[in-house]
Amino acid sequence: MLDHAKTEFILFLDDDVLLEPWAIKTMLQAIKEENCGLAGMFVIGLSYKNDIRPKDQKVEFWEGPVQPETIRPGDKKWQRASLHSAANVLHLQQRLHVTPDQPLKYKIAWLGACKLYDTEKLRAAGGFEFWQDLPADHSGEDVMAQLKVIEKYGGCGLLPSGAYHLELKTTVPNRDVDAFEVLDL
Repeated sequence: MLDHAKTEFILFLDDDVLLEPWAIKTMLQAIKEENCGLAGMFVIGLSYKNDIRPKDQKVEFWEGPVQPETIRPGDKKWQRASLHSAANVLHLQQRLHVTPDQPLKYKIAWLGACKLYDTEKLRAAGGFEFWQDLPADHSGEDVMAQLKVIEKYGGCGLLPSGAYHLELKTTVPNRDVDAFEVLDL
């Protein structure tokens, strides 16, 4: 589908995610301001709204412009992903009193389910050309593409998140093989 995209920006949104009315505008504004490869909102699992995990709410905000970063599974930057479980994003944005009219950009390892790409930057980073090299049962192809875009152009997460996960049963039950474990970054 990426080969057929004719727009300057392309939204990758899982089919079990609901967005606030302001979410796409906020992502678009951020990606244009930063001239980066992607901007996104991690999905909030509302069934976890009472499960507060302060130790998983560590965040690194961008101070200055978003920059390219090399991130690899297992390195220190990869630990940023702990923010993206349960309702950690919701609890963090509530604690910080973040509002959609003044969003905060933060450093990510990767974003699942909701991200806006600069279409040409996604293509220039290789897009999803690696797809045919993956086994039938795999997961993490979206992470693979993001890591390549972030390394070349940078990317950011946004608070507040206006993305909510419906927490439906996954259509990819076998998640034993991650794309970044099979393919060379």
